[in-house]
Amino acid sequence: MSKVALAGALVLLMFFSYLTGIKTAFVFGYALSLLFLVAWAWPRLAIRGVTLQRRVDPGTPTVGEVYEEEFEVRRKGWIPAPWVEVRDLSQIADYQPGRVISLGGEIVKWRARGVYRRRGWMALGPTSLRVREPFGLFDRELKVTQRTSILVYPRVRPVPDLMTPSSQQVGTSQSLGAWADYPPETGGVRDYVTGDNFGRIHWPLSAKHQRLMSKTFEQPLTTDLWILLDLDRGVHFGDGEESTVEYSVSLAASMAAQVHSRGRQVGLIANDSRGTVLEPHRAVRQDRLILDYLAVCQADGRTPLTQTLAWDRIRRLPRRAIAVITPSADPEWVRLLQAVRGRRSTLIVFYLDVASFGGPDQNPSFDLGQDVDLYVVRKGDDFARLVRTRDAIRIA
Repeated sequence: MSKVALAGALVLLMFFSYLTGIKTAFVFGYALSLLFLVAWAWPRLAIRGVTLQRRVDPGTPTVGEVYEEEFEVRRKGWIPAPWVEVRDLSQIADYQPGRVISLGGEIVKWRARGVYRRRGWMALGPTSLRVREPFGLFDRELKVTQRTSILVYPRVRPVPDLMTPSSQQVGTSQSLGAWADYPPETGGVRDYVTGDNFGRIHWPLSAKHQRLMSKTFEQPLTTDLWILLDLDRGVHFGDGEESTVEYSVSLAASMAAQVHSRGRQVGLIANDSRGTVLEPHRAVRQDRLILDYLAVCQADGRTPLTQTLAWDRIRRLPRRAIAVITPSADPEWVRLLQAVRGRRSTLIVFYLDVASFGGPDQNPSFDLGQDVDLYVVRKGDDFARLVRTRDAIRIA
């Protein structure tokens, strides 16, 4: 309205100056016209020399961690920018790093802190720069499209000791078996060396290359813990971080971190919409692969835990510990869990009580057996203080 009022007053002034022929009125009208023109051109010329840089070192962020972002705004050219508004367009909750600054000949820097509130991909940027001239009549906006994408991992918290120490598992574990129980796998071939057993000779390749070739063997890559993560959308309740989905994902990440820290292998099966199965691989860091999946997974499955094909797969696995994470009170999955147990199996169950997350009181009643480690998880529980039960428990 100030621009419209000034323009209208200027037109009236020039009109009456023409009618009256007063020189002073003409001078005043020309001065206002020049002021109007300068105010219009100032922000358009000043914004051409304004640049912005945003820098953040994400590292390996997890939910709840604090991050710090550095802003640097500078101006090139001879036109000053006395009023510059920097506004973040990321729309991240509780994070407003922008401010109003004055740009002269020096670089303006500041730091802003925020907290990672949600797992998954998060983008910092774009950014809006708005330059206004000293009279407050005109401004000009520039959008800096630079984005910094950060993958935020789920919370990794201390959890109860799920398995016996690694030193007790290598070669002698009663529950998980010995390495010698599993035949080696063919890893490749090499030239025959005097003393090699004839059983190692790869006869087809020897005939092809016209020289003896011997097989090389590797110990099979076994999995010490299989995590069965229930991502059926119909059984989860709660909102945001205080939901059964986030607790389940955090439990899976915490268990995987504990087992990986001991140099053991972890596999993960989820009944999400894609039927995800993550097996150990020699060429890939399995700990990072599982964390990457848990950072973006959603409870979007339509297959109940009782109908997932994972049970047949688990039944054929040797030397295994099985950890089930579910808020489902369907007793059928308990029967399936008992059916896949093997001579060297360890069974672990994390049951999430949906009533504490705002869901219905399911009044679950199923017997897990004496040799199942059961943990009941409720909203607000500290994972490190969860109590393990080996007795025949009826959850009620």
